[in-house]
Amino acid sequence: MIVCSCNVFSDHQVRSVVAKEARRPRMSDVYACLGCSAQCGRCAHAIKRIMDERPGPVHANASVH
Repeated sequence: MIVCSCNVFSDHQVRSVVAKEARRPRMSDVYACLGCSAQCGRCAHAIKRIMDERPGPVHANASVH
């Protein structure tokens, strides 16, 4: 699905950027990796939702029950 109408990128492209980053990227990092910048901002909520889907870091000292 198209997430950003101004820059025409999809949720798949955003997920790809988020998945390849070692840490959670900033919103500006997502745009930069896709070769664009924020325009009207209507896509910001959708991008944030996609970034929030990324699982958190696994801690080495976390106990398993």
